[in-house]
Amino acid sequence: MEFVTIGSATHVGMKRQENQDCHAWHSPEEGSKKGILLALADGMGGRYGGSTASKIAVDVLIETYYKNMSHSIPESLEKAFHKANEEVVAKGNTDINLAGMASTLTAVVLKPDKMYYAHVGDSRGYSIHKNEITQFTEDHSYVADLIKAGQIKEEEASTHPERNIITRAIGLEPELGVDAPTEPQPIKKDQYILLCCDGLHGVVSNEEIMSATYEYREPDRICEKLVDKANERGGPDNITVVIAKVGRIGLMSRIMNLVR
Repeated sequence: MEFVTIGSATHVGMKRQENQDCHAWHSPEEGSKKGILLALADGMGGRYGGSTASKIAVDVLIETYYKNMSHSIPESLEKAFHKANEEVVAKGNTDINLAGMASTLTAVVLKPDKMYYAHVGDSRGYSIHKNEITQFTEDHSYVADLIKAGQIKEEEASTHPERNIITRAIGLEPELGVDAPTEPQPIKKDQYILLCCDGLHGVVSNEEIMSATYEYREPDRICEKLVDKANERGGPDNITVVIAKVGRIGLMSRIMNLVR
């Protein structure tokens, strides 16, 4: 039995004609040291470019990550992100219909006592535990840079005219800077790890995300209800949510929790 329960939901939203998001997860054979990989991508660019970019990003990420022989999970993740970037850039350069396509990409690796992540773009990763919600990714966007510089307040970001400008993404440039911290984060029993695109976090608040999590409890149900809530708010963009609920933790994590 896996130590996590995973669920997901995706929807085109109420304004778009095509769902350009892509998500997946992979659980390797028992005994693998690579962990369970969750991935979410939000594509951008043209009629077909966004959906193509996000699918390449997720597919290449998963394949490359598990083929990489490094014992370092952060190193494997970062190399997989760079490979995905190369593939999306190359595809855009060879097909005029896909020129300029790009995609956010957020990935989490779960092991029985800890988690790692890698990230580019403005999709997000959240940890929800004991009635607290924490965003563990950093938005790579123009408005996020303005907030950090103190030029606008956080509450102004959702209505800023340039809120959709992404400063880092798969396929945007040949060179890619990836957020891939080398130190893992401990995980706890009954903790939720949630990945989502801006089609959710752009219209549903963190407090509402946490409230739905504890009201519906099971990952698939939570995801469905969050998608419904985003659509009730007008569904201005594609909406995708992936949630992993930690059901049990490894021995080392239990020891560390006792020490704390």
